[in-house]
Amino acid sequence: MSILSRASVQDRKRLLNLLPVANLREVFESKKAKKEDICEAEAEKTGTAQMKRIAEFVDTYLGCCKQHVYVFSHDGSPKLPDNIVDGEKVLDADGSHALYLSRAKYTVVLRNPLEEETLEFLWPISVELRHSADKDYLLVRFVVLEKNVSSYFDRPAYIASRSIKEETVLAGIAGDLLAADLNKGIKKLWHDGYIECTRSRFKKKYSMSSEMMDEEKGIKEYYPELYEIMRKSPLYTTLFDVIEDGNSIDSFSADPTHGIIGFSSYSEKGDTDAILAKIISNN
Repeated sequence: MSILSRASVQDRKRLLNLLPVANLREVFESKKAKKEDICEAEAEKTGTAQMKRIAEFVDTYLGCCKQHVYVFSHDGSPKLPDNIVDGEKVLDADGSHALYLSRAKYTVVLRNPLEEETLEFLWPISVELRHSADKDYLLVRFVVLEKNVSSYFDRPAYIASRSIKEETVLAGIAGDLLAADLNKGIKKLWHDGYIECTRSRFKKKYSMSSEMMDEEKGIKEYYPELYEIMRKSPLYTTLFDVIEDGNSIDSFSADPTHGIIGFSSYSEKGDTDAILAKIISNN
């Protein structure tokens, strides 16, 4: 918890700002109108209880965030790491999953006039151990950090470099574990009508092939001959629409063959958790 205690008010404010405003209002019982005001009010509070409250909030609602998720297969022996690159564990839930915060530093170049600044984020990363049927998985979930750095300055800016990347953190967590093949689980959801594919790169017998459907048209419904081919083919970079009623996620991307899933939008109800659970349980 010390990384939160040592962090500046601005660091904690940026951390809270990664979460949807509806969740902030609900948990912190705030009547403040603006998201920025809620984040600042909570970030200014100190003490062990407040740091614990912030960590629990981020852990609980991480599934509402934009995320990059990496899934690995293992033999049941991995344990949750004590710490991660440039960060530390801030919450441990009975050994089944843990929340970590890493410190990511951006070198930012400002224009008019030309100037260089540093922008720091507390980067939430969740590591989970899951079991389904006779398979064991390790999931590493990265909250996607804000890329529009101009919003933090009063003039145009762009990122020149970043101190730490997902690949570096993954190497310290997953080590030699192999990426999980998620084709079976994702194709089961596709077959059941839970999701529909609109764009994909996939492997034919002797070549790689790509398909991009017209707007609002899915492969299974409008191109059944191709769907039958893809059912038997390894899928790579692919875009899926979520067509289940009541799901707050409109779409997600995946590279099923390499165990990667991406959520590019917020979900106030945390429906990314349900999608991941369905993929794992059907894999």
